[in-house]
Amino acid sequence: MIFTLIPDDHALIVWPQVADKLEKATKTTDGRFDKMSILDELLERRIQLWVVYEETTPVAAITTRILQYSQYKALSIDWVGGSQMKQWLDEVLKTLKSYAKDQGCKKLEGRGRTGWKKILLKNGWNLDYVAYEVDISNE
Repeated sequence: MIFTLIPDDHALIVWPQVADKLEKATKTTDGRFDKMSILDELLERRIQLWVVYEETTPVAAITTRILQYSQYKALSIDWVGGSQMKQWLDEVLKTLKSYAKDQGCKKLEGRGRTGWKKILLKNGWNLDYVAYEVDISNE
């Protein structure tokens, strides 16, 4: 498996190969995001696209963004989609930590469904907060 950052000027070329993998991740957002909103952010260079390849076949895609807080920078892992995670997760986290440090980031962060908790806690992550919502559109 090879995990690589896709250069900004190649994102549109790679996009058709990974769009469906990332779209699956948006299904849990209740319509907040879809694959086109991810593409828009890629084209505006607000996020970075990473791809896990098995030989020449993409098996997973990840997006990140660098966030500037008042006291430090963090690399946010926004979208993860694909298959065979057991084969690539350790290398991906190692690579993203290195990339974050190279970018002057103090932390890695991410948001996701509850299934990520078990996986990330095993890799040294801490649960930071829980978000809640209520739909008031029909009241």
